[in-house]
Amino acid sequence: MKSEHGIAAIAQQTYMHDINELLNSAQTMDWEVIAKAASLMHASKHVITVGIGKSAIMAQRCTSTLNSIGKTSMFLHPIEALHGDIGVISSDDVVIIFSNSGNTEEIVSLMPYLKLRSSSIIGVLGNCDSLLAPHCTVVIDASIERESCPINTVPSSSLLIVTAITNAMIASLMGYSQFSQDDFSKYHPAGQLGRNVLLSVQSVMISGNESLPFVRPETPLKELIIVMSSKGLGCAIVSDDAMHIDGFITDGDVRRCLQNNEDISNIFSQDLMSSNPVIVRSSAMLGEALSLMEDRTHKIGVLPVVNEHERCVGIIRLHDIAGHVR
Repeated sequence: MKSEHGIAAIAQQTYMHDINELLNSAQTMDWEVIAKAASLMHASKHVITVGIGKSAIMAQRCTSTLNSIGKTSMFLHPIEALHGDIGVISSDDVVIIFSNSGNTEEIVSLMPYLKLRSSSIIGVLGNCDSLLAPHCTVVIDASIERESCPINTVPSSSLLIVTAITNAMIASLMGYSQFSQDDFSKYHPAGQLGRNVLLSVQSVMISGNESLPFVRPETPLKELIIVMSSKGLGCAIVSDDAMHIDGFITDGDVRRCLQNNEDISNIFSQDLMSSNPVIVRSSAMLGEALSLMEDRTHKIGVLPVVNEHERCVGIIRLHDIAGHVR
């Protein structure tokens, strides 16, 4: 049994081998072929991916990523395709074949039928002299010198190369379609990026006078602390009329006040409030609120929210922007 040091050496050798395979592939890759594949995908109605074994995993990953950028894609198992599922392919679709050997029997048997139904076939092949290659409209070379596993058998470096090729094709497709962050957010409404550009501050803020920690400028410190604790928002809004903001107080302001003063009997809200606090409008998107909180030397965890009349209508916290359940 090898020592821990010997095992660590294997790990390092494997890692470096994968890096070298990627570099070698980059030096020999025909980038115009990648661009051509992306062009075919862009012009197609749907993208159908095909593979078996580990190549099926690569095909499914490609399908998943394509769907995430709005390009409708479907994984097709070659055996199921021969038993009826090939009907999902139309003449406006492009097929991407993933195969390391390029001689996978099930896919070779399927090729004549794929050519009859699809507009184009892209082959991501580990062997460009294989049986599949002549049947492809475009062939992308995914060959390697050897796998990084110690016995040169377990798919490892080959999967890494295919992953990089897939990334390059999809990035090129995004270039054709001029895909933007706003587009991405439309397909990821539950993700933070989607929330940032699709949801307004008003949709997630804490509102209602009964929920908001309003205090007056002359409120004593002890009473201020009681109000802040009862509302549980880590802040207090200083206002004469419970509408317009005279100042804003955070937990940090209270802690610093207690640290610096032995006698708190004559300290009032107006003594520790920030009279010109950072605010956000209720109509702003969450991304804007997040920028106000984080794009600064001293980050802010909570903001008062005002409407178009400069009246305080809510509080928004980082917790709310991140989608935490209140």
